[in-house]
Amino acid sequence: MQSPWYATWFNTVFYHDLYQHRDENEARGFIKELCERLEVKEGEYALDMACGRGRHAKVLSEQGLDVLGVDLSPESIDYARQFEHDDLKFNTGNMLEPLPFGPFDWVFNLFTSFGYFETDQQHQIAIDNMANALAPGGKLVLDYMNSEKIAANLVPSDEVQTDFAHYSISRDLEDGKIIKRIRVHKDCEIQYFEERVRAFTASELEHFMTGAGLEIVRVNGDYDLREFEPTESNRLIIVAQKPV
Repeated sequence: MQSPWYATWFNTVFYHDLYQHRDENEARGFIKELCERLEVKEGEYALDMACGRGRHAKVLSEQGLDVLGVDLSPESIDYARQFEHDDLKFNTGNMLEPLPFGPFDWVFNLFTSFGYFETDQQHQIAIDNMANALAPGGKLVLDYMNSEKIAANLVPSDEVQTDFAHYSISRDLEDGKIIKRIRVHKDCEIQYFEERVRAFTASELEHFMTGAGLEIVRVNGDYDLREFEPTESNRLIIVAQKPV
């Protein structure tokens, strides 16, 4: 069976090269702001689900949280483990399977690390598993793209040249998914990759949350937690709480 696109693309050196601007400095600003606005408390337990190489988890731990970063990619987790300390650990895990970790006061799913699956059932399972990892009263923070604004302002194509490779990128909205097709030219060789992310609306994501037994606390449009505006907001941030 062919691996899903995210299991292949996220493990490549090209992915990390193309998105090298998404570094720890970028992460620090918005994570710090988000934690202040959400009033996280020192010593609380947090899960960074789909943590990648750990840039968000590192900053979450700097806010006083005891953090576990979990990702599907063994390669990313191996890289992230160089940053481990008493209050920051990493482990492999799949959000489509029950998570043998927790319970947590906070579960963070950041920077559109969701929406990758083929069916609504799979997305509901992923939210269910994150909700089940929460302690009673704990909160799930889902930081998603604002699909409506992105779809309305979709850049059809562009070119990116790095010191490592050349990338030709096209974007389309097909069957409710925002699809990015990436042609990589490196050393006279050409490879092709895709990103396929569901263009979920706020109400669709809220439906997954309530389906997992969570209560919606807030729906915001940026890391300052201003009110979400479908045509204007840059992000879609939903905070939902597990009943006590």
